[in-house]
Amino acid sequence: MAFLLPSTMILFAITFLAVGWSGPKSARAWGLAFLFGALGFIAPILPLPFALQSLLANAAFLVSFYCYGDALLLHFRAPRMIAPRIIFALLAYAMVIVAVEGFASLPLELTVADISVAILLGVPLASVIWRAHTLPDRVLVAVAGIVVLDIIVRLFIFNVLVGISPALSDFAASSYAYYNQVAVGVLSVGFALAAMGSIVSQMLAGYRSAAERDPLTGLLNRRGFDAVAAPMTPMGQGAAILLVDVDRFKLINDDFGHEAGDLVLAGLADILRSILPGTAVISRFGGEEFAVLIPRLSMAEAGALAHGIRLACSERDWRLCGVDRLVTLCVGVSLVLSEEPNWKAAFKRADSALYAAKDDGRDRVMFAKPDAYLAIERAA
Repeated sequence: MAFLLPSTMILFAITFLAVGWSGPKSARAWGLAFLFGALGFIAPILPLPFALQSLLANAAFLVSFYCYGDALLLHFRAPRMIAPRIIFALLAYAMVIVAVEGFASLPLELTVADISVAILLGVPLASVIWRAHTLPDRVLVAVAGIVVLDIIVRLFIFNVLVGISPALSDFAASSYAYYNQVAVGVLSVGFALAAMGSIVSQMLAGYRSAAERDPLTGLLNRRGFDAVAAPMTPMGQGAAILLVDVDRFKLINDDFGHEAGDLVLAGLADILRSILPGTAVISRFGGEEFAVLIPRLSMAEAGALAHGIRLACSERDWRLCGVDRLVTLCVGVSLVLSEEPNWKAAFKRADSALYAAKDDGRDRVMFAKPDAYLAIERAA
């Protein structure tokens, strides 16, 4: 057991450090935590005086639990509180030195060390609990809580109920050491698996977001729009499709440069986010075209929103984007019919309405019926 536990922890450390080499910083913190944890369990079997074994092991455990806490804070993007945690760890180690060198008391040493590592993990844990929204994150938080609880229970059982020999030399053969190795052996596996599962889940979510997001505007791209809109079908709730397209966008790129054109698109994305309701699914479909799906919306409400977008664009001062002339757009609007299985037929009608608006002179909103187009009266 004395060799199996640190060997297992070293394997975990190597795995996390490999993942963290080009991945999330939290993986590197997990790797260092398991590496120093392994050192803490190796120290008592090194050919050193008992006092030095104790000091080395406690230093390693304090660093290990500092890194565990840091890994949680990094993973959940919480404030890291670096200076307070380092100061606390140094003060805790100073108290350990007093317990070992000043009193040569094993119970005092274990009490100080256990309370310290419980705080080093428990405080970061308490600050990230409310940030755990996914199942892997909740499992990680739960396992971390079990680790803290195990430390507290172990401290109570062996310091209060069972008792420990005060001699430092008796630690290796004590029931505390045996229980500690068994409990940590089980919990370290659970902790490592929970942390790795949470990291992998977070990385996959990041890759999925990158694949479904337009990097310029931060809106969904076409793939992301399809993924979000698919669960919302069949509609049957008066949903609306709005297709927005900047008028003569090629001339903006030609006259003012592509960088100015990109700023215009990013500005239009901001307009859409500010005007449309929170239920809207907004995407940049490609080029200068944006697609919007809004559930439970009537024709009148859709028309009002479309005109609000049009007016906000035409009234905006685009000179900060390097464009010193009016920027206008057209909006094609269509409703998803109750008998339609999804939004795609309505999308085609909105697309046709958009081109009809272009043909009708631009800077306008056009509503598509199943068999005709209707120009919606402009707002004042």
